[in-house]
Formats: sequence, C-alpha cells, structure tokens
Amino acid sequence: MAAWNNEVEIDGLEEIEIENTSVEEIDGENINLMFLGIDQSGSMGTYTKDMVKSLCDFKEALLVSDEEEEILAARANFEEHIEIGGYKRIREFDTAFQAGGSTAMYDAIIKGTKKLKEYRKYLKDQGVRVKAVFALFSDGKDNASVSSFGEAKDAIGFLNKEEITTAFISFGKEALDEAKQLGFRNILDITSSAEELRRAFECLSKSVIESSKSILADEDDFFQV
Repeated sequence: MAAWNNEVEIDGLEEIEIENTSVEEIDGENINLMFLGIDQSGSMGTYTKDMVKSLCDFKEALLVSDEEEEILAARANFEEHIEIGGYKRIREFDTAFQAGGSTAMYDAIIKGTKKLKEYRKYLKDQGVRVKAVFALFSDGKDNASVSSFGEAKDAIGFLNKEEITTAFISFGKEALDEAKQLGFRNILDITSSAEELRRAFECLSKSVIESSKSILADEDDFFQV
C-alpha cells in the first residue's frame, strides 16, 4: 500500500521547478491547480474527433474566463502507459487526442496524486495559497495497472482528506462503479455519445471556473453548476 503521508518521497526542488510553472512566474497569492487525467485506451477510438473538439472547447472556456490567470493545469494521458505533463498556464494546455491500448487507471491516479502533492507543497512553501481539483475521465475499468486498487483508493482518500476536490467523469456505465469504489466525491455519469461527451467537458469547464472563484474546496457539489 502507498503511504500518503509526510514519508512519501518528494522529488528535488529543481526538478519540480523545471517541470512546472515556477513561483516567479505566478502573479498573486492564490493559485488553483487542476489535474486532468484522460483515458486514451482503444475503446475511445470512435470518439477521437469529438474528444479533440471537446478539449478545444474546454481550453477556450477557461482562457476567456476571469479566473484564467489563477489556474494552472496538468494533463495526464493514460492507456497502458502514463504520460503526465507539468502544471502550466491554460494557454499551454494540450488538446490533442489519440486512442489505443488498455487502461492503467490506478497507475494514473497514483502518479498524478504524487505529482500534485509535490507541486502543491512547493507552492505552499513559497507562500502561495493553493486550491486543487483532481479530475479523471474514463470509459472503462482498470485492466493494465501495476498499482493495485487499494493503492489507488488510498491515494483518493488522501486527496479527500487534504480537501482537494476529487471528480470523475464516467463515460458510460462501466467506469461508474469503479469511480464510486475508489472514493471520488464528485461523479458525473454520462452516456457514451458525442453529444454527452461535449456536455461533460462543458460542465467540467464551468465547474473549474466556479471552483476557482470560491475560497473553500468543493467536497460533494463540484458538478452542481
């Protein structure tokens, strides 16, 4: 089991600064971090063009919002391999999408939680007030992770305890039970259609913007916009 406490190893300060936005580039004392894990497994292949359009619309909605300068986003792509980007300005958010392979959801949760924990601590140590959202999009169950269900559940439990908003977009019924059992506090359950996909990312952008406006974390009402 992963121990999500102060004993979790933190990467070097220089590495964290290189991968993410350095504190010198941040204007103001408040920052809203958004981790967005996106399932790119083969079952999503049918929706490739719709995913690109949805991600573009999601990015544009954040760019034109008044809260844009206070949001830093990290995108994680997962199939059997995991690729996690640094926390960057919304204008740098990648909207590309390609599908193929299996689903290593647990690994994405473990690695994403570690990265969020590290960068959040770095910012807080520099005197920045930090709020965070940890969001995941998936259409299926895990079938490729090295990490266990229990480890992933512990990671979500850690995020919830730290008052980090945990949110899950379930694209179809298969991922719904997984999200509930893992302990995500906010779940948006949608059907597998292009229209619902676009609606989900529209809801996500509105939720991120509204969350950024408030001081307190959204525990169980993140998607209530």
